Amino acid sequence: MADLDHNTPPSDRAMQRAAKRWRDWLKEQDIGAAVFQQQAWRAYADGHSGLISAPTGRGKTLAALGGPLMQAMAEAESPEGRAAHGPRMLWVTPLRALASDTRERITGPVAAVLPHWQVAMRTGDATSRDKRLTDTGKAQLVVITPESLALLLSHERSREQFSQLRCIVVDEWHELLPSKRGVLLQLNLARIQALAPGAQVWGLSATIGNLQEASDVLLSAWQVKEPALIQDMRPKPFHLHSITPPLGTRMPWAGHLGLANLGEVAKLVFSAPSTIVFTNTRAQAELWHTALASIWPEDAETLAIHHGSLDQGVRQSVEQRLRAGTLRCVVATSSLDLGVDFPAVERVIQIGGARSVARMVQRAGRAKHRPGAAVHVEAVATQAMDLAEFAAVRELAEAQVYERREPLRLCFDVLSQHAMSAALAGGFRPPELLAEVRRTAAFRELSDAQWLAMLAFLEHGSDSLVQYPQYERLHCADGLCQPANTGVVRMHRMSIGTITAHGAVNVQYLRGARLGSVEEAFIARLSPGDVFNFAGRSLVLVRLENQTAWVRRSVEVGLLTPAWAGSLMPMSSSLGERMQQLLSTAAASPAADDAPHARELQWLQPLLQLQSQRSLVPGADQLLIEQVGNTQAAKAAPLFVYPFAGRVAHEGLAVLIATRLAHLQANTFAWACNEIGLMIQPTLPIDANAVDWAEIFKQDGLDTDLRSAVNFSELARKRFKEIAQIAGLVQSKVPGKKSRASDRQLQVSASLLFDVLSKYDPEHLLLRQARQEALDQELHLPTMQRLLASIAGRQIALRFPPKHTPFSFGLWAESFRGQLSNETWQDKVRRMAEQQERQARGEPTPGAPRSARSPRTQRPGAPPQRAPHPGSPNKAATKAAPKQAAPRKGMRSTVQRAPQPQDTH
Repeated sequence: MADLDHNTPPSDRAMQRAAKRWRDWLKEQDIGAAVFQQQAWRAYADGHSGLISAPTGRGKTLAALGGPLMQAMAEAESPEGRAAHGPRMLWVTPLRALASDTRERITGPVAAVLPHWQVAMRTGDATSRDKRLTDTGKAQLVVITPESLALLLSHERSREQFSQLRCIVVDEWHELLPSKRGVLLQLNLARIQALAPGAQVWGLSATIGNLQEASDVLLSAWQVKEPALIQDMRPKPFHLHSITPPLGTRMPWAGHLGLANLGEVAKLVFSAPSTIVFTNTRAQAELWHTALASIWPEDAETLAIHHGSLDQGVRQSVEQRLRAGTLRCVVATSSLDLGVDFPAVERVIQIGGARSVARMVQRAGRAKHRPGAAVHVEAVATQAMDLAEFAAVRELAEAQVYERREPLRLCFDVLSQHAMSAALAGGFRPPELLAEVRRTAAFRELSDAQWLAMLAFLEHGSDSLVQYPQYERLHCADGLCQPANTGVVRMHRMSIGTITAHGAVNVQYLRGARLGSVEEAFIARLSPGDVFNFAGRSLVLVRLENQTAWVRRSVEVGLLTPAWAGSLMPMSSSLGERMQQLLSTAAASPAADDAPHARELQWLQPLLQLQSQRSLVPGADQLLIEQVGNTQAAKAAPLFVYPFAGRVAHEGLAVLIATRLAHLQANTFAWACNEIGLMIQPTLPIDANAVDWAEIFKQDGLDTDLRSAVNFSELARKRFKEIAQIAGLVQSKVPGKKSRASDRQLQVSASLLFDVLSKYDPEHLLLRQARQEALDQELHLPTMQRLLASIAGRQIALRFPPKHTPFSFGLWAESFRGQLSNETWQDKVRRMAEQQERQARGEPTPGAPRSARSPRTQRPGAPPQRAPHPGSPNKAATKAAPKQAAPRKGMRSTVQRAPQPQDTH
């Protein structure tokens, strides 16, 4: 069988005939090629690689597909071109669900213009037929995930398998860019470049704030012509409609579930044929699904739920029914954010703020996912400040100001996994692999010492582990590095990838299907017979066995809903800054009735007026610090700081402020955070006027102070568990066993290794990475550096309101979430908010006990007498809706912290 030379492009005449066939097919489908699509096709024909950026639903798929298909049609005119063996095109997608959808979308045009081509899917759910087509080289186009690509490249046959590759398309590159999956893909693209140097790489991305950097990172290993950055410049209208109560109606000052808006959301759902209701957390999705189900008047099968902890089969069933138009409503999380096409969906509802302009626009694009259609979203405010966020998102989206996605660098756990994969694929010579790795953006700055330390780790783990043969995975002799034994080969292939196990327990019917997974900590709190809500069902726990919770359906509605630990959805700095600017402008001069954001800001006017009366609505060049209450009283008055930087940034800033205040005097602190600010509750009084705030917010010593503020070793231990799994030090899967290791087993194994290395090899490569990740991802050092730089340019505005302000009240409400009370958290916040409003109007508080009326004994809205312990369970159950399981215990430190609501993906 003849191989087609990569350096012999098809003739100009053949390309012209192929282009005509492509145009004819587009005309038959009534598709008019957009300018950016034609630009992409020309750039591909000229031999360029590049990045295509366009809003959701604009036709990025056709833009990336057209060039390779025209090239293949031209090459197919020769017998050698038709007979070429192995895949000619790879389509890399971040999600298995997206892989299935992508295959359906591209099969039509491929079959029309290249009928001899086979399209296969290679993911964890691939059929035996798809695997056979890929392994035998009979599939010309393969839709694949990054993990499956890494697995194929770990086989020696990959050298021949990918030699005829012409093009790699990386879909949703903006999602992979800031993750270790993106780092692994960079390394695999560098490997493919060595196998098929003539191939071209094209990325597809939604609009982000650093497109040029995203392009550079993707194409860093490709030494080719000047990369092309192609953008669809056509304006796409973005409409955000805020759902608010009538003017003068009270809205919560705190909270994030928004179940009080159930009736309004139900009206919106039933006024459209098909709707997606987006929430920010899996627990919130479960609660909203349960609430909608309780009033659902139609067939229960027309209401569904979709999130990342559900079984793949459950999610696929929901996606198929949503695509077919048989579902009236799906409650979802970010699991449906990406580019799966659902043309039947006519409406998108967002519960609360999405915390990001790009995320809100991406979710809005799920409705009417068709080229040229306007983007529309109904945004439901769960608390007052959501309205300011909605107004800011609308302005920034219209101005096309989107957030950046920061790429990761020097992930040695991913590098060691990649090096082992190269060893499995016939072995590697260290100088050659080092040169290949250094072509990637992630490892461009890799030093010789770091490279040698990585090789030593693979050869014997560590000097302290040299006596243990299980850590001898790589054998290097005569300049060639290969696996130490066949057992290493089996173990490594079972653990390829960067998605690690996180203490999941399978949930499965006694005689039926698997529903998904919940965290061990949640199931551990249940007893057989307890009823809980999961996967849109009420379930009875029968027994827990072999990491599986065996359940059956319950006729009763459960009162418990699982919560998942995970990353907070951070508010972007640009969004927070615009929120602050809008609030300041609105406080100074109320918006005209025809202003784009007039509706939201008009509703906020009473709160802004009260904030101005009691304190200040800070401008863009101000940092407001409030000390609420009587500063001369024996009890310490709390401090409130409002950077408008998002909850994640405020968590780190609260740790820093408490630590630096503790340097001034011995004290104990608790804190609470939300999207606009943070509260610091000292045990002993602090005179805010006497504090040198410039010293508190200085950038010098940030790293040291953050490390000293918490039990940094435990944070590094937490990161090491994930790093050890990716690097292959600990295994969640064992050959011959169906079940995974439990989270407790993984934690024990990783902790033991962490202790041994910390004692005998403290500068081990993976320990250094764990410490750096603890700083960057747990204490948010880069975010803190940017925040402190921003604060340095602002004027400190100190205010001493005697009573809580609208800004401080939400933070105060968060501070006592988790205390034991026979009053629900929602009822307590509602009662105190009404009390504050009556006082603002000068009305007496009817029926209030003396301690609640008299500021001499206890101020309305005063902070709790004692800061609750992090992770204290909320014993008060909400009667109007199922309650969420208590959050897991947070980190302990000498500087105490008030518990925060779970906010996970």
